[in-house]
Amino acid sequence: DGYTAESDAAILLQGLDIPDELHSRKMGELQGGQKVRVLLAQALFGHPQALLLDEPTNHLDLDSIHWLQGFLNVYDGVVIAISHDRHFLNSICTHIADIDYQTIITYTGSYDDMVVAKTQVRSQIESQNAQREKKISQLNEFIARFAAGTRSSQVQSRRKEVERLQVTELAKSNIQRPFIKFEQKRPSGKHILEVEHLGKAYGDNQVIRNFTASVTRGERIALMGRNGAGKTTLLNALLANSPTTPNAELRKTSGYDGPFVDSGKVIWGHEASIGYFAQDHRSLIEAGTTAIEWLHQWDEAAVTEELRGILGQMLFQREEATKSTSVLSGGEAARLLFCKLMLQKPNVLVLDEPTNHLDLESINALNISLQRYQGTVFLVTHDHDLIDEVATRIWHFESDHKITDFKGTYEDYQAALVTV
Repeated sequence: DGYTAESDAAILLQGLDIPDELHSRKMGELQGGQKVRVLLAQALFGHPQALLLDEPTNHLDLDSIHWLQGFLNVYDGVVIAISHDRHFLNSICTHIADIDYQTIITYTGSYDDMVVAKTQVRSQIESQNAQREKKISQLNEFIARFAAGTRSSQVQSRRKEVERLQVTELAKSNIQRPFIKFEQKRPSGKHILEVEHLGKAYGDNQVIRNFTASVTRGERIALMGRNGAGKTTLLNALLANSPTTPNAELRKTSGYDGPFVDSGKVIWGHEASIGYFAQDHRSLIEAGTTAIEWLHQWDEAAVTEELRGILGQMLFQREEATKSTSVLSGGEAARLLFCKLMLQKPNVLVLDEPTNHLDLESINALNISLQRYQGTVFLVTHDHDLIDEVATRIWHFESDHKITDFKGTYEDYQAALVTV
């Protein structure tokens, strides 16, 4: 509809967090994530009869993902989507096409429905195979016992039954599941972090304004807000005064050479040992070495078999331990960073977008490991389920550059918003 085309386009762009002042800009002037969101808006524009969406939640913040879910739930066309976001799939899908066991099986329902149905089907086939194997063994025992005797007709009958009772051959699953287990060498003190009147600006752009918080051991804090709200800026400010994070590492991952804190104080507690997963973590993995050599530098006392064991937990095959770091894929680089954190055993985890480049099985493994971790967690992620199931406290970045400190789960936080 030509009469409403401009306003329809504006609604799509706003929903995908492209502010009004960028709507008339050329694509070449936009940042990488903004370009992806504009291309997604282009796909949604004009009410097409079908949508093919390949990882549509990449580069979207949680508000934009929720907006996209709402858009797709009222869209009356066909949607075919590839996604590693479990909550997104559960929200929009009526069918799941599962590619596994060298075939494709379509299940009715959400992703979680598919997992249950798939497990039941597999268990049923395995149970039937076990019963058939037991019956075949009994028949073969009879055949061996009476083959040379006078009961040849019975033996022949049982041979035919053995042929009929062939066990269903089960193809091997091509889905691999990593095992992530975060441990602590030693626990931190009870009061792990104090932040007093923290402020940070980039020129005239005030990003963090007068933030104060006290964090105790074992809290798991999710940092939430729109893209560009200042979540990574706050993490950098916290880490700049960290006793275990080198300043050079922050410079490398942030690409920023100015002060990380303009005003206020960041005070880490007794025995704090911080493990850091940077959003731009690839810059921390030096080229010209192998995966196992790079990992070894973080604990020179570790023996080769221990290193290979940790790499194996994160799905590196034995020969891949000597793979050059310069040819690692995005997913392999992320898994190598998790190997580092498991080897170091810190009592504080600072994770900035750790699910980027991870598949569903790896995200689920990360989710479970963080729930079981006894240390303190600072987590930036746009994965709804990860926040919902891991976080015990929310720091939400508001549009006025202040941070709402909510002590409770994400579900409690959403309920509190409704009652306001």
